[in-house]
Amino acid sequence: MACFLVVLVHASTGAAGEAATERRASGPLDAYSMPHPKASVPTSLAGPLATPNGHASEFGGLPAVGAVFSASDTSLSHHFCTASVVDSPGGDVIVLAAHCLSDPANGSPTPGPIAFVPGYHDGQQPFGVWYSSALLIDPHWAANSDPDTDVAFAVVHKNGDPSARVEDEVGAEKIAFNQPMPATVGVVGYPAETDKPVSCLNTTKIFSPTQAEFDCTGFTDGTSGGPLLRDIDPVSGLGTVLGVIGGYQEGGDTDDVSYAAYFGAPAKALYQAASAAGAVTPSPSRS
Repeated sequence: MACFLVVLVHASTGAAGEAATERRASGPLDAYSMPHPKASVPTSLAGPLATPNGHASEFGGLPAVGAVFSASDTSLSHHFCTASVVDSPGGDVIVLAAHCLSDPANGSPTPGPIAFVPGYHDGQQPFGVWYSSALLIDPHWAANSDPDTDVAFAVVHKNGDPSARVEDEVGAEKIAFNQPMPATVGVVGYPAETDKPVSCLNTTKIFSPTQAEFDCTGFTDGTSGGPLLRDIDPVSGLGTVLGVIGGYQEGGDTDDVSYAAYFGAPAKALYQAASAAGAVTPSPSRS
């Protein structure tokens, strides 16, 4: 049984409008120069025909976005959240919502290890299963489920192949912090009751100084952690993550109104900690 690490990070102050796209320090290729796996990007999500409409539709999925399972679910029978790969020096970091890992305010304070299946659809695992070796949650979330810090990062590895890096296999989203809102974003999520992801393009609203609102039908339980992606490439399906479904009401109490905490200084601190943790080669044993 492999250890998993919960790192509680205290954030520092960041500059407004700052974008961060970390480059990997090792390896012959980075997430943007390497060949990407084929992506069937819906025309409603990216490209010249993409127009914000507020209605989600099922599709075949994107390689860098996947379903989240409990690591103890050996049959991978129940996915309960969504995560996406973000560019990092170690090539092994994913982003999701903190409430996918723990929920102290509702009696679930202890995070558990997860399994991430990028590109998951119809029960298929086109890029294998990746297990968490580190989980990174903000201390304010760990203390009282502060909705403004409902974001988490995980470092993942593939059992039996310690040199494998998920970013090499599926590509990675860029990640940006302290970005202006409103913004037109495409959102991808995995409803818990189906084996196909849904996607939708719409323009966010400013719900509060720390929270964005995303109105789109069809984002049911299981879509928490789904990335809000700006500037999605119509070929690779890769974009820039500005937030994840979570925050107020842990992402929303209805299927057609979702929320996301702004990626500010706390999220940046967590990302930096995840990048540092990912530079260490994890044990290949199973979580």
